Amino acid sequence: MRRRAGALGVLSVLIVLALLVPRFGGDYYVHIFALVFTNVILAASLRPSLTCGQLNIGHSAFMSIGAYASALLAKNLAVPFELSLLGGAVLATLVGVVIGYPSLRLRGVYFAMVTVAFVEVIRLIAQLWVSLTRGMSGLSGIPKPNLLGMTLTTKAGQYYLGLALMLIVLLILWKLEHSRLGLIWKSIGMADNLAQSLGVDIARHKLLAFMLGCFFAGIAGAFYAHFIRFLFPPEFGFLMATNILVYNYVGGRGHFAGAIVGAIFLSLLSEPFRGSPYETIFFSIAMLLTILFLPGGLITLPEKLAGLRRWRAAAAPTPSPAA
Repeated sequence: MRRRAGALGVLSVLIVLALLVPRFGGDYYVHIFALVFTNVILAASLRPSLTCGQLNIGHSAFMSIGAYASALLAKNLAVPFELSLLGGAVLATLVGVVIGYPSLRLRGVYFAMVTVAFVEVIRLIAQLWVSLTRGMSGLSGIPKPNLLGMTLTTKAGQYYLGLALMLIVLLILWKLEHSRLGLIWKSIGMADNLAQSLGVDIARHKLLAFMLGCFFAGIAGAFYAHFIRFLFPPEFGFLMATNILVYNYVGGRGHFAGAIVGAIFLSLLSEPFRGSPYETIFFSIAMLLTILFLPGGLITLPEKLAGLRRWRAAAAPTPSPAA
């Protein structure tokens, strides 16, 4: 109980600090933290598949589908932001069903290979379908997000929209993970044969976890499209897909907060290297150091430090009594 109260206290402080960023920070920090919110949604939305034991390296493809679908609906058909956001997420989910239904029967590296191939397929479609996506010229002129008919013209307004979306998505995913459905996902990830022997429909629950991840990845992509207002196919390639996976492992795959910690930590530290070859090197080093020194992820660092302090206190020599 005390541990949960402490976590809620830390979360409350972080939310208050996030609300104060537009007031005390400039447009640069507003822009950076809005992208961090997008990365948090992407990292958290990958957790259901990882919990089921599926190594999904194709999450950026569903983000791309949501981004292009929402952008084209708003730009070409003047669809309101709320509907275009939902349309992009639904389309990403439908494509996820088409891809996931046959491929989720694969395990381990075979499923990972299918998702990697799917990332490249979506990237090539966005690159070659010039009449729709503008190809390598990039899709520009995407409308700014609007709510209830009011356009969010300022970066601060769009920032608060991204913060609200992130909190809603995290609340939904947290509720699901701590429900009966989440326990089934964990049982499948730990021992799917045992779960199947107890009457669990493995294929159906894996597909449901995959679909939920696709839906929220589409949400993140749609917000990203209307926030950046320019889409370029290589942005959603293999590098972004691996980064989303690294967020979970560096933060701590065994904890819900691990995806959040990993996304925030790596997004902020990698910002100076964004768009350069050093970004890949940075993520590789971060993953290697985590595997070597923190196998449980950054989320276990306070526990490790507390254990180290207890060990030092126990190993300290006790003074001998005076004669």
